[in-house]
Amino acid sequence: MKNTNIFTEHPQHVKMTYLQHTMFALMLARKTLSCVFASLIHAFFPFLFVNHTSTTIRELNKIFEKRFGDTPPAG
Repeated sequence: MKNTNIFTEHPQHVKMTYLQHTMFALMLARKTLSCVFASLIHAFFPFLFVNHTSTTIRELNKIFEKRFGDTPPAG
């Protein structure tokens, strides 16, 4: 039977420590939640947050391309 730690298996697979992975995931959560709220507001008030979501998605794409290149993280 393989001895694995469910808390560190995925972070190790993407070459991060548990703490690095936690901080990265929290950053992603903050940015994506800001997009959710901005998009909800923009739906009813189209003059607000005109570029927020698209700009943030481009920023996140750059972060992932820099981190993982053309190969998406597995696991």
